[in-house]
Amino acid sequence: MDNEDFEKNSVKAEGQSDTFRIVEVFPKQDAALKVLFVGNSITRHGVKEGIGWLRDCGMAASCKEKDYVHLTVQGLEKKYGPVAYCIVHAVDWERRFDDFSVLEQYGEGKRFDADIIVVRIGENSDREKASAAGGEKLYARSFAKMIEYFKNDHCRVYVASLFWRYETFDAPIRAVAEQSGYRYIPIGDLGDRADCKALGEFWHDGVAKHPNDRGMFCIAERIVHAVAADKDA
Repeated sequence: MDNEDFEKNSVKAEGQSDTFRIVEVFPKQDAALKVLFVGNSITRHGVKEGIGWLRDCGMAASCKEKDYVHLTVQGLEKKYGPVAYCIVHAVDWERRFDDFSVLEQYGEGKRFDADIIVVRIGENSDREKASAAGGEKLYARSFAKMIEYFKNDHCRVYVASLFWRYETFDAPIRAVAEQSGYRYIPIGDLGDRADCKALGEFWHDGVAKHPNDRGMFCIAERIVHAVAADKDA
């Protein structure tokens, strides 16, 4: 069944990246790993006073050090040494997933030449397009092409599910991961949990339904565990 939180998501894709660069690299001297994060507001959202969001980090985290991107980087650094990372805010791809030219604006992320690519995206995707005849196949093809755009010949790819379950997108995302040999990381159970959302912490309902510090920690923990399972095998 489609998750009610997905249906009531009121943090719209429009304007999410108005206050920061859609692709930003965070270098680290003598980096042992380069990690690319491709995502939406859960990955990063700039200040938007109209909805009561006054931070620049993964939405509903109490600070950037507590969002899943920075917790993942911290977890990997503890295991493997310095980590350089890049954040691609790909909400425009979600809105226009059927327009392959939209990927061209993310060239800096492609040139980052990551060792690890973490794709955690989907909630803002155009439901009308995906629900039309042949829509899921189109979405799967577009999702696969988006990952191929960022890939190189030496990286590992990790694909997370939606935080708010929605089978119209979750099914093709899962299928692409399984068919392409990417590590699939389900996190929809976290979106079902009140203790993993910022309920009561923000007046705006859409913001409050994003992952809180606990939710962000759990997402990061699963990503780090999946990376470690591959690297330490």
